[in-house]
Amino acid sequence: METAGKILKKILIGAGTFFAVTFTIYITNAENKLLYYVVRPFLNKHYDKQSRNRRV
Repeated sequence: METAGKILKKILIGAGTFFAVTFTIYITNAENKLLYYVVRPFLNKHYDKQSRNRRV
């Protein structure tokens, strides 16, 4: 019974930590800031380097 309590305690601590981290990401809007400041400039630089062969 003692080992089940230890395992349950570790699971609850892990779940609480996971919740705290995901809640902080949600409140600070971190995923959108990451996309705006990191991913978008990288993609803009990548697509601006491509040569365009089409003429309209």
